Amino acid sequence: MSPAKKKPGKKQPSSDPPDSDDSSLPVFFHMPQEKWPWHQFCQWYPSVFTVSKQEISALCGREVDPADPYGSITVTCAEQFMMYCKAAYFGDTQRQARIMQEKDPKEQKKLGKGTVGFNDARWDEVKSKVVEVGSIAKFGQNPHLKAILMSTGERLLVEASRTDRIWGIGFKADEAMVNQANWGENRLGKALMEARRILREEEAQERMGTNSKTEEDVEEEEKTGGIAPPNTCPDNIGKVYTQLSLVPSKQLYT
Repeated sequence: MSPAKKKPGKKQPSSDPPDSDDSSLPVFFHMPQEKWPWHQFCQWYPSVFTVSKQEISALCGREVDPADPYGSITVTCAEQFMMYCKAAYFGDTQRQARIMQEKDPKEQKKLGKGTVGFNDARWDEVKSKVVEVGSIAKFGQNPHLKAILMSTGERLLVEASRTDRIWGIGFKADEAMVNQANWGENRLGKALMEARRILREEEAQERMGTNSKTEEDVEEEEKTGGIAPPNTCPDNIGKVYTQLSLVPSKQLYT
């Protein structure tokens, strides 16, 4: 994430960095290398996932690929997704293509910085949502990463970057707790926590749906491969037909 405004004077760090396994403390992360705790939360961490162009168009408020509006993009990391959306938001289609061709997250970020027509105030309105959507796809489509995210429970997730007070807090992990009153915005941490909440809710809904099935339902699904028998129809089908019969045919086809 990009450097931002200068942080206020800091207190001296603790002699020991916070224990990443202490559930009473925040989860601090920063770079994607394995030597860093929770490195999987970094935007640069290698993670292949796919997002539909329709969803990206909805995010950006414009059709991001008129030639293939119902297609999708598959990215190699969350940074690539963010930079693609950045270029798409401002209609820089050439840069969109270049970002998709680039595999190095550092270079993807450089390309995104050069987006033609970029306006910081406008981008600020949507960038947190972009990162949130990317995080949901990243962790939702990669079970091993999802398990790591879910293992954090309800802990605060914090990007401990001393040079970034927008996406991070502006302090390293070993400086963070004694300077908590001066933390930056931590937008990446907040996006990850929102992704965690949404994915957890989806899991709960899936469990409820599975638990509500009877043994007969399961047996029937196994026989038909999950496809409803041809003679079955929803209980409310009569109501639907009645409602449709009241609609002038002209409205149904315009």
